[in-house]
Amino acid sequence: MDINFIGGAYKTFSTNLNAQECVNFIPVMGNEGPALRGSPGLKEWVDTSNSTAVRGAKKMGAYLYAVVGSTVYRLDQDGNRFTCAGALRTKSGALPESRMAENGSQLLVVDGTFGYIVSETAVTKITDEDFPSNPESVTYQDGYFIVTFANSGRCYVSALNDGSSWDATLYFNPQGRPDNSLCAFSHRRKLLVLGADTSQLYYNAGDVDEPFKVVPGTALEVGVGSGNSVVLLDNALFYLTSKNQVVKHQLGSNPSAIAPPSVEYQISKYSKKSDAVGMGITNIEGHTFYVLFFPSANVTWAFDMITKEPFQLNSYPEPLNNRWRGNCYAYFAGKHIVGDYGNGKLYEFDFDTFLDNGETIRRVRTAPSIKKEGKNIFHHKIEVFFESGVGLITGQGSDPQAMLQYSDDGGHTWGNELWRGAGKIGKYKWRCVWRRLGQSRQRNYRLIVSDPVKWVITGANLEATVGSS
Repeated sequence: MDINFIGGAYKTFSTNLNAQECVNFIPVMGNEGPALRGSPGLKEWVDTSNSTAVRGAKKMGAYLYAVVGSTVYRLDQDGNRFTCAGALRTKSGALPESRMAENGSQLLVVDGTFGYIVSETAVTKITDEDFPSNPESVTYQDGYFIVTFANSGRCYVSALNDGSSWDATLYFNPQGRPDNSLCAFSHRRKLLVLGADTSQLYYNAGDVDEPFKVVPGTALEVGVGSGNSVVLLDNALFYLTSKNQVVKHQLGSNPSAIAPPSVEYQISKYSKKSDAVGMGITNIEGHTFYVLFFPSANVTWAFDMITKEPFQLNSYPEPLNNRWRGNCYAYFAGKHIVGDYGNGKLYEFDFDTFLDNGETIRRVRTAPSIKKEGKNIFHHKIEVFFESGVGLITGQGSDPQAMLQYSDDGGHTWGNELWRGAGKIGKYKWRCVWRRLGQSRQRNYRLIVSDPVKWVITGANLEATVGSS
């Protein structure tokens, strides 16, 4: 019988929520049905030689600006870098999409403490006394930068076409019940202001003294759990709500959940959610991902906009218990650029790369439980179907291996590692089979691979006999 081996993580509740995993595998739809494809690897593009976090990256004009620690680098399409004069006053803290905005000649960056203007090759702290302290987010629309700041409902608006000039009287308060404004984000000339408990749409009314006014009837009882989680992707905003939902929000309509309840449950168990950071990865070989990582929990979730299946990304040093190395993202010079959370490197996120910065990627798929009305099931043989024959010519991966384990207690404990070859180069008809697997009333199978080759799983078949209860 075919078993449900293809799928995402935590699709259903079970006796042990950790029993169903999908780590560094992407559920995809192929010509012959669903499959699991190994996630892209990280290929070094630029090493800034600055061994701190790549906090944020933003394209402006012909250049990519990357903030590494307190330093801002300007990079051209070939990866040549120039160190901008001046620096940020802070050295840590994420600078995702919600904290960087540009108008073509000025890149405005807010770090939760100060605001900065990056122009050409210089970084200048905003010194206008009317610029709000502790700015939390920034966006740009119709010639204006709009900034929210900590512990306030106000949204401040810059002078026209100048992010360095501010007027303390030029602001607006979200209407409805009082709420702190945690993030403002503009899309298609509509401005969404997200608070802790509510959200509201605004439009540019053309009034010099009050540029932005409420779009009637757009107040929602939906708040954001982390302003840093908000990204623009797939013509909508994606973010983590204050109720631990991961949502897609098409402006003018109600947000819709993209994570199943079991993933929401996992997120709710994290001790800290307010530090969640989002990134949107657009059209990498037809895939568009919303990636959401939780630094305190050391976990990275990803959601594919095509299959709607969630999966997890892990990287070294602990490939089964560590967040992904990615800390920020930008599409630049035809490349999907990802910044590292700790070593100052920028990578190309690439399906043809099978390592993360030269380190092993460990991929895991744990299938749902196999059971039949509490009866004993005798497991004679399981075969996992791979795209075989993709081994390397020499070195690790010349004889790629797959390791199978099984659990008869819902994933609490696991049996011995059972290794099988997955097919050397050119062995396109190779079969990967395990036999004489005992009996159980409930069983989960877990497959782990780590060789640096192209991994595609198209399904699995189990030969078994149902016994008595």
